[in-house]
Amino acid sequence: QDYAAKIRGKVRGNIVLPPNIQGNPEAIFDVNQLPGGEILEVRLRKSSGNASLDAAIERAINKSSPLPKPDDPGLFQRNLRLKFRPFEE
Repeated sequence: QDYAAKIRGKVRGNIVLPPNIQGNPEAIFDVNQLPGGEILEVRLRKSSGNASLDAAIERAINKSSPLPKPDDPGLFQRNLRLKFRPFEE
């Protein structure tokens, strides 16, 4: 949970939100990474319904490479599912 929060925090810092976002839509991405946190692949799993928002999140994920590593190496996951909403609760 802490590991996921670190990753979301780093990516969130790189998101440049497009103007005129309606509501708080959720986009889900699958991310494939190396053990060092370098991103190999980012794939949109579920669109937010706003193509420019989806693209902005994808750019932010790629810009966040290498991703933070977990404090416990046993928690490392090669494949991550990341959910993002532009306005976090």
